[in-house]
Amino acid sequence: MEAWEPWGIGGVPSACELVRHERVITTQAGVGLYEGQSKSATRSCGIMVLTTHRLAYVDDRAPHTHSAFVRLAHVRQTEHYAGFLRSSPKVILTYVCEPRMAWTCSLCNTFHEAATVDARCRTCGAAAPPADEARLCTACTFANHAQLTYCEMCETPLGRAPPTVSLKLSFRQGGDTPFYLSLRETIQARTWTLRPTSTTLGVSVADMDAQRPVEAGASSEALADLQVLMRRAREMVDMAQSLRAQLDSRERRQARDNPEHVDTMMQSAMVQLGLAAPAVTPDMVRNETAYHRALACELASVLLGEHGVLGPGYVIREDAAQREADIVPDTGRGLLALDEVWGVWNRARGVALVPPRDMRAAVAYLPEVTGACYTT
Repeated sequence: MEAWEPWGIGGVPSACELVRHERVITTQAGVGLYEGQSKSATRSCGIMVLTTHRLAYVDDRAPHTHSAFVRLAHVRQTEHYAGFLRSSPKVILTYVCEPRMAWTCSLCNTFHEAATVDARCRTCGAAAPPADEARLCTACTFANHAQLTYCEMCETPLGRAPPTVSLKLSFRQGGDTPFYLSLRETIQARTWTLRPTSTTLGVSVADMDAQRPVEAGASSEALADLQVLMRRAREMVDMAQSLRAQLDSRERRQARDNPEHVDTMMQSAMVQLGLAAPAVTPDMVRNETAYHRALACELASVLLGEHGVLGPGYVIREDAAQREADIVPDTGRGLLALDEVWGVWNRARGVALVPPRDMRAAVAYLPEVTGACYTT
């Protein structure tokens, strides 16, 4: 069985020609291969490339045809020969020729003639089915090591073990010693068996436990910042309400002194008016009826509240309690058009606008939540 697997590359492999998590360790030019005890006729001079997963030979004359590689996972023993006189230094590998079992990806149905270097599908990257390294005894079904020829339990012959071959690399231009040291370190590291500790596709339980304190600390800081912001917002709301009361009082005094100034109260109200509570939205109530009633209460506060455009009045709350306002005569508007009220109300609500349909439905509840009379 041929140990060297063909690899049609044009030179030292680039990142796109390597498998996932594979990288080039070192290279050495002027290396020839042996076939048994004699020199190879087709692979006599080329570049030897050592990666984290394999040992590759790139031929100088016909790289796309004669280039090949062996898997570091199948190397069982290494030996270094320093050379003597006219004999070139050599690196000798004892290599196990595992059978190349064809398999089909269960995800994309891509057919593979042999196991890939990274045990993943070339098309979609799905993991290949695990290889059965144990050899089952036909007599007692004991799982024996793949290199054993007899069962450890009953000594029944297990058949022939995978054959081993000797691979010779001849370094005719030197560089054998550093290359051999890198080869031994790479085989001992067994990088091809390692997996990244964290990926975008999966997270281990340990990673989740380690991340939990970090997320908890970030959440605590966010909540603390939110509490500070809420306190500052409350102060800003109080300050805005105080300023609005002062402006409203001045507007009313000017209206009493100058009757023509009453017509400008609507423009002033649109600037000064604001809601004391957050604007009511459909997700804050149980059903549509409750939503329209809540809108009616909010609209009543806009019309008859402390700074209402119709002047002070009282609004009946949900708990049936009434809040009387101070009576200030001749300060409000006695009659407002519905479209004018709709514009003032939406200006006060900001971005949470109320459509005309919901406003007309809310107006029907105004007699229930206020003590004033309305005509629509």
